[in-house]
Order: sequence, then structure tokens, then C-alpha cells
Amino acid sequence: MIVSIVGDNLGARHIWDNIVKSENTIPNSGIIMNQHLSMSVFVAVARAGSFAEAARSLGMSTTAVSRHVAELEAKLGVTLLRRSTRHISMTEAGEAYLPRAASILEAIDTLNVETSAAGNQARGRLRITAPPGVGGDWIAPLAIDFVEANPHIDLELDLSERLVNLVAEGFDAAIRSGELVDSSMIAHHIVDISFVAVASPDYLARKGVPQRPEDLIAHDCMHWLDPFRPNEWIFTCDGEWVTVPIRPRLGVTNLATHREAALRGLGITLLPDISLVEDFEQGRLVRVLPDCESQPSILSLVRPNTPFEPPKLRVFIDFITKALRDRAKAA
Repeated sequence: MIVSIVGDNLGARHIWDNIVKSENTIPNSGIIMNQHLSMSVFVAVARAGSFAEAARSLGMSTTAVSRHVAELEAKLGVTLLRRSTRHISMTEAGEAYLPRAASILEAIDTLNVETSAAGNQARGRLRITAPPGVGGDWIAPLAIDFVEANPHIDLELDLSERLVNLVAEGFDAAIRSGELVDSSMIAHHIVDISFVAVASPDYLARKGVPQRPEDLIAHDCMHWLDPFRPNEWIFTCDGEWVTVPIRPRLGVTNLATHREAALRGLGITLLPDISLVEDFEQGRLVRVLPDCESQPSILSLVRPNTPFEPPKLRVFIDFITKALRDRAKAA
């Protein structure tokens, strides 16, 4: 709860709003916050020298102000204010209590302001997990640029095939490709991934250039290991879906290995177009079946379903989203 004691205008509505929020989330918070409010009311009365004046500055009724002071006195077991029909004065206990109460309220206010300010800054440790293929080829190179651009954020990038429990293992987010199955997480769409068939000029010179998807059956292919489609590729060509059988020479789940095999002339493989900008520009790889694309995929960042998104994570999401979408446009 933010309680301002600077000046006489203490926002009672602001105090009550924070009390309601705290009562809904913190055990016994209603008792604690009510004490803070009563303490704030006492300080306002002592400074104003009048219940009526304090009530006006607080936006409360005189009865409510009087009740809060009485509740505080009952809690403490001492009389803080002497009341008469014309004026009030502090008792010895009240004079001793006032400066310390004011100091406590100011400390609470300062703590909340500083904590809120710190929470709105992009700083601290950021833990991200990603599969080795996507993470190693796309995210890891960007991680270096991200750390250089954000000196107050310490990034930990874990490359792992296992399904990580983000909350239990202390991760802020995970990079995932394809269909997301955990509906309890919040997903941020990073970029659409288009897979295209590619080969080296040397391989195509030796084996010929396929003109139709059906021609792939006569070619050597590097296959993505997939238990649901062990030996087939699916393309969309001129708006129509085509499923073709392939003859896999090599089956792996790593982007870098697929690319290296294609560069060495082992055969035709499917790779994300955003990974191939430099290879196309320098002629190391050539697109095969340019009018056809394999099934697209989506790259996402998922995070725990929490009310507040840490600024450090938002900065990371914006950074990789822009970088990868820029690459996709250039592909």
C-alpha cells in the first residue's frame, strides 16, 4: 500500500483501493492494512489539529476519522489525543507516537515507490529455454546482440530438447515452434516460418533439378525425423496440397546438420527460409521447386500466466521478434 504523508492531502480513496486489493491476495492483510490506515488518519489529525479538517483533507467523514483514531488507541491501549468540544491536543503518548508513525508511513511510501520503479525497469537476470535447433541457429546469435544492447540484463539461454517446467525450474520463458499444447501458458507470436526445399549447385549438377514434387522420389533427401511422417514431405504448390514420398539418406532433427549436409552435396533438404539469406546471396545453396512450400510453422515465446509481464522479458520479446521478422522479410 502506498501511503503518502507529505503534506495534508492524504488520498483515502487510494488507500482504500490498496486495502481491497491486498485483502484479496494476502492472508490477514485486512487487519494489517486497516492499522496502516488508522495510523495515517491519526497523523493527518495530529497535523491538522482538527478531526473535521483532517476529514476534509482525507475525503472521509468526521465520524470515520474519529473511529479510526479510536481503533488505533484501542489497539495500542493508550490515549493519543485529548478531545474537547473546541480543540484536540496530543497526550505524551501521542507526542511520542507521532514522529515514529510518520516515519514508518514515509518508509512504506518510499519502499513502494522504489519497488514499483525498479519493477518497471528492464534489468536483472533473464532465463530462457529453447530447443537446440531453433535456439542454436536463431536465438543464440541474437542473444549476443541482445546482451550488448541491454547492459543491465543478464541473459541465460538454456538449449535443451527436454520439456522444461518453467515455473518449477525458474525460467522466465521458452521458445517453441509448431503447435502449442499447454494452454496454461501465455504465447507471444514471434515469426511465421516457411520451409523450402534446397540443395547445393554441385548436387543439382550431378543429379538434375526436380521440376515437380513427384520428382523427389528419384533424389537423395535429408529428412526431419518425425514419427508421424517418416518418409514423406507435404508441399503446397499453386494453392494445392501435395504429399510425396522421399528416399532419406540422412535423418536428423538439427538445423545446422541439415544445412551442412546440403552444402556438402548430399542431397535435398527442407530448411527455414530465414536461415538461408546468406547462402542464397552467395550461391552456396539453391532453392528447389520455387513454386512450392512445405508446411509452415510458427515460432512462439511462451511464458507463465502471471498478471505482470517483466519489462526485461518484454524487451527480449520485442528484440527477437523484430530481428527474426526482418530476416523473414529479407528471405
